[in-house]
Amino acid sequence: MEFDDGEWVITDGADLGDPAIAGDWVVDNGDEGAIAGVFFHVVSTAARRPAYAPFGSHPRHLPDPALSFLPPAVSVRSSSHGLVLCRGAWSSYYVCNPATARWTPIPRPPRPHPFLSSPALVLVSRPDSPSLFHLVCLLESGTGGAIAYRFDTFSSATGQWRSDPAPFPTDPIVPGSGVSAAGVAYWRTAKPAVLAYDPATGTTRIFPAPPGCGGDWQLGEAGGGRLCCARVTDSAVEIYALGPSDRWSLLGLFAVAAGADDGGEWEGGEPILCREAPRPLRFESANLEVVLWVDGRVVAVDLRSRWVRELRLDGPAPGPDEQEYVAHVLEPTSC
Repeated sequence: MEFDDGEWVITDGADLGDPAIAGDWVVDNGDEGAIAGVFFHVVSTAARRPAYAPFGSHPRHLPDPALSFLPPAVSVRSSSHGLVLCRGAWSSYYVCNPATARWTPIPRPPRPHPFLSSPALVLVSRPDSPSLFHLVCLLESGTGGAIAYRFDTFSSATGQWRSDPAPFPTDPIVPGSGVSAAGVAYWRTAKPAVLAYDPATGTTRIFPAPPGCGGDWQLGEAGGGRLCCARVTDSAVEIYALGPSDRWSLLGLFAVAAGADDGGEWEGGEPILCREAPRPLRFESANLEVVLWVDGRVVAVDLRSRWVRELRLDGPAPGPDEQEYVAHVLEPTSC
């Protein structure tokens, strides 16, 4: 599979008379609210360190994509409306705005968070007031029987931590699956189901995943702050949105044709030709946009406009481990 310039539009069904479209494929760098890039980690001779790669051929660069203004040995764990959550050693946490290189340390929690048993972390903020945020840590609590969890939550409004036990046992949480949408933190469970926690009210609930989510599926925020789910089937990538009464609705899909020969090329359009079925990654976008791993490439696909943008990496991409990728949207904040 080869990507030419990395930005295409799938023109099936598009208005070819639109002056913005010149021919079958046009270059796009993503409009306001689109996924700007992805944080991941690289291993150097010294240590494992953060790295950032943008989507598009003329990206908006960050002043310090390696986040070297932070203390050493941090890892990027979550992103929400322009803010990034990083974790360091000894239960240390930091929230930063990579666009301005401004950052703030978070007071350590009253009870230490074991470093080797990494908590499931989600940064929760809202686009109307991104400087107000919650840092949510989901940790295993208790021993024996069904797995019990507790939520350790830091509020930027109060400057304090609080701890809420999960009111019911649940199936194991999928590592690295946490996302936020509309002020609520969500994680996938092994059942499969979705665990939700509202840090403002301390309420928790569990509801089913979209039908057929036994294989590759991933959560994210898209389409105006809605919790969405990207599910890969044998023939398509399907996008669902959570609605009232925790019911899922299918927003749309685009076709996939896996099993192409090693020499096959994807020249755009539908279906997406690939050797192996795409893998969805966590995503965050104001648009209806998802992130996929496709035969060693990372691409962002907008379901409505059919834009496809490739991640611009200086070297090879890390493996398709969803824990290693944190989608990031550049938004103005006061952090």
